[in-house]
Amino acid sequence: MRRCCSILLCLLCLVVGLSVTPALAVKINTPAPDFTLTDLHGTKVSLSSLRGKVVLLNFWSTTCAPCVVEIPSLNDLYHEFRGQGLVVLGIALDPSEKPVRELTGKLKVEYPNLMDSEKDVYFDSYGLFGQPVSLIVDRNGVVREKIIGGIEWTSPQMKTRIQSYLKGR
Repeated sequence: MRRCCSILLCLLCLVVGLSVTPALAVKINTPAPDFTLTDLHGTKVSLSSLRGKVVLLNFWSTTCAPCVVEIPSLNDLYHEFRGQGLVVLGIALDPSEKPVRELTGKLKVEYPNLMDSEKDVYFDSYGLFGQPVSLIVDRNGVVREKIIGGIEWTSPQMKTRIQSYLKGR
């Protein structure tokens, strides 16, 4: 019995060790890993092409309730600040475009949504887990914030934070 418990404990430690990869997780105040993904119109978008803008990356899926709830406020934030240099990129983790296309159409989402169906950027490049996860990348391509969970993007606090990045602080 003891041997069985020891083996199970070792297996559990191995699984936990493999599922938590802090060395791969994107870190604050480090350059954001570049990527190229395709949007819902078939256009390839790379993060490096947006240098000089503040980029908000929002990793989400249609099956994630908090993700869907925060989309309208994210859309409003984008609408308010895009003229000042804010780019919002929704990065959909769904296995196919159809539900993403339907939901973004229904919600009248104005910002681009890119497909990461294989989760290459999400897992491999950024080492992320959970949804939604948002990253704020400054004009120099440096990750400044990592926000886990759904939030109200048009709250006074978030607007102030976004404005500070847009002003280069």
